[in-house]
Amino acid sequence: MSQSMVSRIFSKAGIFLIFAFMLLPVVMVVWISFFKSSAIMFPPKGYSLQWYGKLLEQDNFLNAFLYSLKISFIAMLISLVLGLLSSVAITQFEFKGKQFLQSLFLSPLVVPAIITGIAIYIFMFNLGQILGVNFVPSTWSLILANFVITIPWTVRLLTAGLQGVNKSQEEAAIDLGASRFQAFWHVTLPSIRPSLVAAGIIAFIFSFDSLELSLMLVSPGQSTLPIEILNYVFWKLDPLIAAVSTIQIIIVGILMFIADRFVGLSKVF
Repeated sequence: MSQSMVSRIFSKAGIFLIFAFMLLPVVMVVWISFFKSSAIMFPPKGYSLQWYGKLLEQDNFLNAFLYSLKISFIAMLISLVLGLLSSVAITQFEFKGKQFLQSLFLSPLVVPAIITGIAIYIFMFNLGQILGVNFVPSTWSLILANFVITIPWTVRLLTAGLQGVNKSQEEAAIDLGASRFQAFWHVTLPSIRPSLVAAGIIAFIFSFDSLELSLMLVSPGQSTLPIEILNYVFWKLDPLIAAVSTIQIIIVGILMFIADRFVGLSKVF
């Protein structure tokens, strides 16, 4: 066996071990969700689907799930609209400070989410004190925070999509009598539909899984799914929480698969 072949074998084995190590927690969570006993022990005494059935009896998880969907969907829509407008400005216009604007949109990626949540809380609290309005904690402050952490992904994906559009098609539409808005709406926008779908999915995922922001800004009496999971494990640890997490993993996995089919995850991360 040649030295190069041995090197390739060890290289592939190392990559396999790294991926196995990364996926092991996910596999363990899914496995535990099928345990029959309420006590998590190895080896398990048996397997059952009872914990998924019991989820239907847990109104707290259902309400938290619906609330997370609401927050994530609204934040995704706002991020898509403002991200599209920003991407159009970046790709189709030349102006002073363009590079700074691009860096500004990407800056939330380098700031921990908990710091972003604290900063938004302090800002909204002080603004509310000045105006005499209670802005935090509230649903809209949580939506704003989720928008801040999702806008870098929408701008990044939509900018890449717009840069790949053939501008001559839009110019041809304008030459044939269409206004610039009509040309953009009927020619450019359909061309970047895959980027729009992928940007919306990625924004939704990051908003849906955000725990740090929710801890700081969630409204009294409300709870997102990550917070509800955290509250549950504080008092009890059984396969029910693994079943909730498995469903969350499945949802995120399906969305990531769709995003990969439209754009390719290698172009996102």
